[in-house]
Amino acid sequence: MLEKGGAEALALKTLVAYGEAFGAMRLVPVHSAHLAGSFGILAFSTYLKILDQLVAEGSRVKVKTTLNPRPGYEQNLINRITFKNQKRLEKNLSALGVTPNFSCVCYEGANVPGPGDRLGWAESSAVQYANSVLGARTNRNSLVIDLCSAVTGLTPEFGYLLDENRRGRLLVKLAVDRMDPSALGFIIGKRAVGRVPVLEHCDFSKVDLKNLGGSMASSGAVALFHVEGVTPEAPDMKTVFDGEPEETITITQKDLDDLRFDKPESADMVVFGCPQMTLDEALELAPHFEGRRVQKPTWFCMVPAAREKFKGSKEHDAVRAAGVEINCWCPLAALSVRLGRKTVLTNSGKLYYYLHGTEYGNRQDCLRACGVTP
Repeated sequence: MLEKGGAEALALKTLVAYGEAFGAMRLVPVHSAHLAGSFGILAFSTYLKILDQLVAEGSRVKVKTTLNPRPGYEQNLINRITFKNQKRLEKNLSALGVTPNFSCVCYEGANVPGPGDRLGWAESSAVQYANSVLGARTNRNSLVIDLCSAVTGLTPEFGYLLDENRRGRLLVKLAVDRMDPSALGFIIGKRAVGRVPVLEHCDFSKVDLKNLGGSMASSGAVALFHVEGVTPEAPDMKTVFDGEPEETITITQKDLDDLRFDKPESADMVVFGCPQMTLDEALELAPHFEGRRVQKPTWFCMVPAAREKFKGSKEHDAVRAAGVEINCWCPLAALSVRLGRKTVLTNSGKLYYYLHGTEYGNRQDCLRACGVTP
């Protein structure tokens, strides 16, 4: 058993070792943390013991700390067994002072960093948004490392915290007639693989950037991307590149279309929202369901705070009347263990990459598959 304060001391020692492994010269304060460890899964026994020790010592997080989504513990018996430690996990995180936002889209209100803020975040899709769209600075940290930053308020200074590693390396040209940001991100991730890509100008919305980056972070471990004239560190190509790009690639309409499942109607269920859907996404999608009825199980996986706001709208009533299930689970966790060989169709490049038995479709493919559009 560690002595009083021993767990925090070990967290600090872990961060020092982490930094030394990547050549960091010092630890620096962080503005906030975001934890990936929101699943009370049986395999996370060591993580749970660390949390137990921190709580026993009276530790509290030193900075604003948010949390990834719940895993769908109550969905069925299989999940209740798989995530049997969920209540213990959540009790410990609450005792540490972690904000119970339960969302991978923490930057949508619960934890919003500013340009240049240094962070101790995990969760690949949140990391890429903070770096790319908000101009904050965080590495793609792992489970436990994120917790160490939360309870110490520190992170080692290396990687994307340094100016020289935030320059563009790969130039991405677009020859696309019908933009699908999630598919585009998936393809770029496969080609970039850890490098910093720079896309030529395209008028992406905040939602587009969320889904573009979430896919890129999954298929290629991309933690930072730029869009010319859109993201804060890329006002122009000269600024974002240090000289000429290492490589130039072109993504075509055929590339996007080739990713799509050729038999979307054959899918057994349809899932929207990975990263979780924002209120704007739900409101935009809802009219397609008005006065109709889904022909197979269909999920909206939403940011919890967004779902609460959505509940008060006529759009929410229309979606529910159509038979859509609106939840706040992480669909990857909720569906990882499922009976039968159910094929999931999704317009999320992130879910498509991670979840076995998933096919990709653009938004129209998914709407057609669940039976609300011809």
